[in-house]
Amino acid sequence: MTPETTIEPTRTAPISRRSVLRTTGAVGALAIGGVGLPFVTGSAAADDHLIETCGGEVDVVVALDYSGSIRSAGTWGDIQSGVDSFLGVVPDDVQLGLVTFGDAPAAFAYGPGTLLAPATASNVSAVRGGVPASAPPQENATHMPGALDFSNAILDQEGRGGKEIVVLITDGGPNYENGVVGDGASPPADDTTFPYGTFAYAGGSSGGENGVAGEPGELDETAATATAITAAGRRIIAVGIGENVAGFDDYLRDEIASTPDDFVAVREASNLGAELESLISEVCTECADCTADGRLAKYEFACVETDPDTGECVAADFVLESGSADDVAYAAGSFTSKAGEAFEPMSATFETEYCDLYALVKSGRELEVQSLQATDGSVTVGTANGEKFAISFVAFYCTEAAATEALERFPGGGRSSRGGQSSRGGQSSRGRR
Repeated sequence: MTPETTIEPTRTAPISRRSVLRTTGAVGALAIGGVGLPFVTGSAAADDHLIETCGGEVDVVVALDYSGSIRSAGTWGDIQSGVDSFLGVVPDDVQLGLVTFGDAPAAFAYGPGTLLAPATASNVSAVRGGVPASAPPQENATHMPGALDFSNAILDQEGRGGKEIVVLITDGGPNYENGVVGDGASPPADDTTFPYGTFAYAGGSSGGENGVAGEPGELDETAATATAITAAGRRIIAVGIGENVAGFDDYLRDEIASTPDDFVAVREASNLGAELESLISEVCTECADCTADGRLAKYEFACVETDPDTGECVAADFVLESGSADDVAYAAGSFTSKAGEAFEPMSATFETEYCDLYALVKSGRELEVQSLQATDGSVTVGTANGEKFAISFVAFYCTEAAATEALERFPGGGRSSRGGQSSRGGQSSRGRR
């Protein structure tokens, strides 16, 4: 049965997942999209950020398991330390929330009506205080659907409509008592009041006992909750702790995480900090596949300021001639000029959310198609003729075929000596998304 709720999610935020997170569970063995990335393998200091900015609106709610099984496994100290490391490297422009869950979910509040706030030093210190200092009670259940619903409601009410992510950290499957959460009354035990609705569940156990984890009703009801969150355009990253996550690794990967690639297996709890630090790096460096047909944007190098008295050009820069700056943007002055010349661009940097682009570049009479891979959200183009002449225009395409076709159609244009193709790595100026 799907949980009943007093609110309905209305915001959708499509999320690109070209860069996805996988892990083998061993320290230092994490790969993103099949490409290995370095990451910190120990606890990070509070100001030791892996990245300084996410370069966009990213809101993250951590749903942290505080169930009795964690006490039995003796892993709470490692989990607490791992979460602490994660909190210490979340960039300031990310909004951060926290929900802990045992018998019932409980949302951390920075203050009245504020459950999501930028990860500034003072706010991180505050949310660290929301992580329980002591190990969970032995009898605590695992109210996973309640934690997911609380997290979703926080994002729905306080999120900014960009990337909205629930990071679920757990050592097993759902195990909970039926009843309404969010009204502060039992059942279930230890329920708290919640400002963004109440949620009723009937897939768990009745009475005071929590029963066996992962009963069919619990699995179905929790999966339905996760499906609804993903359908609303939000992303669930499920982080499972322990060997085979107490037998629930397949369930978390296939039924709870938004995609199978959004499941992270952490076999040793002591590795949680390193995995979570890498996770926020993956979230903030995520880019999108470019699939559009035709030209995305074309920029001409043109006069942007004239002398009012003489009419002479006193400043020039790249100006959008056609297409959309939403696809490829340009910040004024982002070009490098020929030595000794003010307005003879030898290279230019453009901003994009796409992972890979192709650029048709014209310099003098020569044209060249350049293959570009975004780094930190930007790509850099060079001249089409070995810096003999300055760049006069740059046109961007999703595919090499489209860029080459545009080159072939260009009237009277000469081809570069490199056959119209080159490979240039983009140089970065801001956080890749």
